Amino acid sequence: MESKKINLDVSAEELYAQLGGVEVRKLKKLDFSGSDRLAQSLLDEQKRYEALRFRIADLVYQIGVCLDSPSRSSNDELAKMLLIQFEKIFGTLSKNPQIGNATLIRHRGAFGENRVDNKKDYEVLSGNISLNADATRAIAKGQGKDPSQLLEKLDRGFETLWNHSINNFLLKIPKDRQELKRLWISLQFAARYFAAVEKNSPITISMGGKSVSVPPIHNENNVPDLNLTLLAVLNGLQPQKMQAMVHKVDSLMRSTESTAKKYQYTSIYDAILNIKRFRSRLKPSPIEVNNIKWLMVSDEQTPVSDQMAKVARLVMDTSGGSSTETVRVLKSVYGEDYAKIDSQQIAERLQITSGLLDTIENKSEGEEIRTEVLNNVEERLSKVKADVFDNIRIEGNRIKAHTPGKGTFIEKVHTKIIKMVTFQKKRSVTKKKMTQMVHRVIDFDNQDYETLAVDFRVSVDEAKTLVKMLKSCFDSQGNFSKSTFGRIIPDLERYERRIFDFLWHNLKESLHQNDRPAFLDSLQLLVDRLKQPQNSISVLLEDLYQNSSVIRFADRKAFMLGNRLVRSYSQEIVSYQITPEDVLLTDAGIDRKITSYAAWKIDNNQDKFFEKIRTIHHRLLEALDAEEEQKHLIGIQDLLALEREAYIFLALVGGTTSKSVLLSALKEYGHPDSDLYQLSQSPKHMADLLQLLKVVIRSVGRVGDSTEAVLIDHLTGRLEVFSQLTNALHEKDLINQIKECADSVKQQLLANT
Repeated sequence: MESKKINLDVSAEELYAQLGGVEVRKLKKLDFSGSDRLAQSLLDEQKRYEALRFRIADLVYQIGVCLDSPSRSSNDELAKMLLIQFEKIFGTLSKNPQIGNATLIRHRGAFGENRVDNKKDYEVLSGNISLNADATRAIAKGQGKDPSQLLEKLDRGFETLWNHSINNFLLKIPKDRQELKRLWISLQFAARYFAAVEKNSPITISMGGKSVSVPPIHNENNVPDLNLTLLAVLNGLQPQKMQAMVHKVDSLMRSTESTAKKYQYTSIYDAILNIKRFRSRLKPSPIEVNNIKWLMVSDEQTPVSDQMAKVARLVMDTSGGSSTETVRVLKSVYGEDYAKIDSQQIAERLQITSGLLDTIENKSEGEEIRTEVLNNVEERLSKVKADVFDNIRIEGNRIKAHTPGKGTFIEKVHTKIIKMVTFQKKRSVTKKKMTQMVHRVIDFDNQDYETLAVDFRVSVDEAKTLVKMLKSCFDSQGNFSKSTFGRIIPDLERYERRIFDFLWHNLKESLHQNDRPAFLDSLQLLVDRLKQPQNSISVLLEDLYQNSSVIRFADRKAFMLGNRLVRSYSQEIVSYQITPEDVLLTDAGIDRKITSYAAWKIDNNQDKFFEKIRTIHHRLLEALDAEEEQKHLIGIQDLLALEREAYIFLALVGGTTSKSVLLSALKEYGHPDSDLYQLSQSPKHMADLLQLLKVVIRSVGRVGDSTEAVLIDHLTGRLEVFSQLTNALHEKDLINQIKECADSVKQQLLANT
């Protein structure tokens, strides 16, 4: 019987120990304890974000105080105090572009053991900053701090939202006193609204020195709706007119005419604000409460499709628009965290989705909505880690999920779901075979080919061809042939949906040590031909985040591949060993859609990305500080190249996190008295360090504005001191180039005022 064990050769075992993060023995030899301006600058930036988190937590708390009791907000002294607090909070938030234009608080609808006290199970999303109880504890633990003060404010605000049956609350950040006044009126009105609805009485509030009393406006289901009521009050509409508008729009949304399709929105409120003749006359409220679309998307830039709207309205009709169950059903279909959850949580979500599918089957538009649900669940299951499916069993029409240490979850699920999970389990087995075939002969059966065909959306014959082509790239000893791989690149295009993901995740760490550089270089040939680069960018960035505390051989190539992917063409990048500095001098070829996506992804994982950059730079300083250059670890030259590729990528992508990293790098490389230039191995690599300084300056020129021109000016004043670090003519020439570069960047930044 053929052995199932993969035997790596000695060199591969050594490389795995080095690059897989298991470097304990060798890392003891390196321990840089000097000054690291870059790391300190990033830590300072994280402290600034921590201060913003406290502000946002305070905002959640103050919202809760305002909503907690209408009698409180009618107390003049308390009202003045609350308004002062809001002014302070928004005064800070409005000055930080990374906060965005709105703050969204929504119930998480957690699953499995993560189901905490429902009253506290909320998350806060504000631009690039996110908060919830679990994340707050983790961040505080990592920084050695006590999170109790922050958690207390969050918890009290969350409990108030829960007590008012609020599953999502959107607040638009006011930019001036007029907008603040409008927000304040909305919050006061909301506080009275909840009390009035409970007592079945009108809402009374003082506006413009006059007492205004209005009944709640009802939505299409004849349920009181705060958003519609605020829309009427803030725009001075008579309740009767607003109620008539609701009925009119409801008729349009329910119409079967083809022209009515454009009115398919998740709520009457959204529909009204998106109908041209109403939108031009109505100004939306600065707060929105229980608008179901915010359970599916997190910002205005993410569109809600017609099919998403239909699913949302169905869920709202069947489970209640403000119930916890609504949150859990929609998260089962549209949740973005499937790659992070265990088998028990997945099984629980699939059981809830099955209930939704059963409901859909009785609807006239059942087929259309069912396709939307199944496609979303299928895509999310494809992101689940393979080992998670090892803990899931299918027994008839039931799913059995066992999570070590957490017990077993057994539930009946829909037949369509059973088929999906069965396929994913087969997919997991087939992927393992494809990885193992690098090292030994693996037999693929018909089930494997059928699974690959579905996964790559190709025919069974094409799946067989793919396996044959990949096998041809390795000899009997598992050695990789770059020339053979190069020949099959054009044929791999037809498998684009999954091929890069598979090759990156499954082959880059399993090849022989000597073959890895050639394989990673070959991937660049494939990247140049991809028609959907966003998928590959996502794969690369997530791989970097998941390994933020270690450095691996492939990290440099990840950034290099990223530099190729963010360009709509790559003719200038002819080298497969280095990204030319010239790419920083032009915007030609930059794919803005891809760079925006990459910046968004980086900004939303800022803490992990900061850690990755700190890890890289600290390892460089350790290596430079060693008495002798270490031969068995990633070398100084490779670490410098890794940093260089990372800075170029960040400069091309942009975003707040990228800017923070590049400015931090400027503080480190732009000071001749930095330890970086004074360490044991620094003189040998002075030319490379100066070249990297030039890259950093040009990178800052891409992401900065006139504010950073002063920093460049100060750097120019220190160039004379840099000249004292070396007597080599080529290094002196580099310093002259740096001066020319700095002067050019300064003018560029001043022009960006």
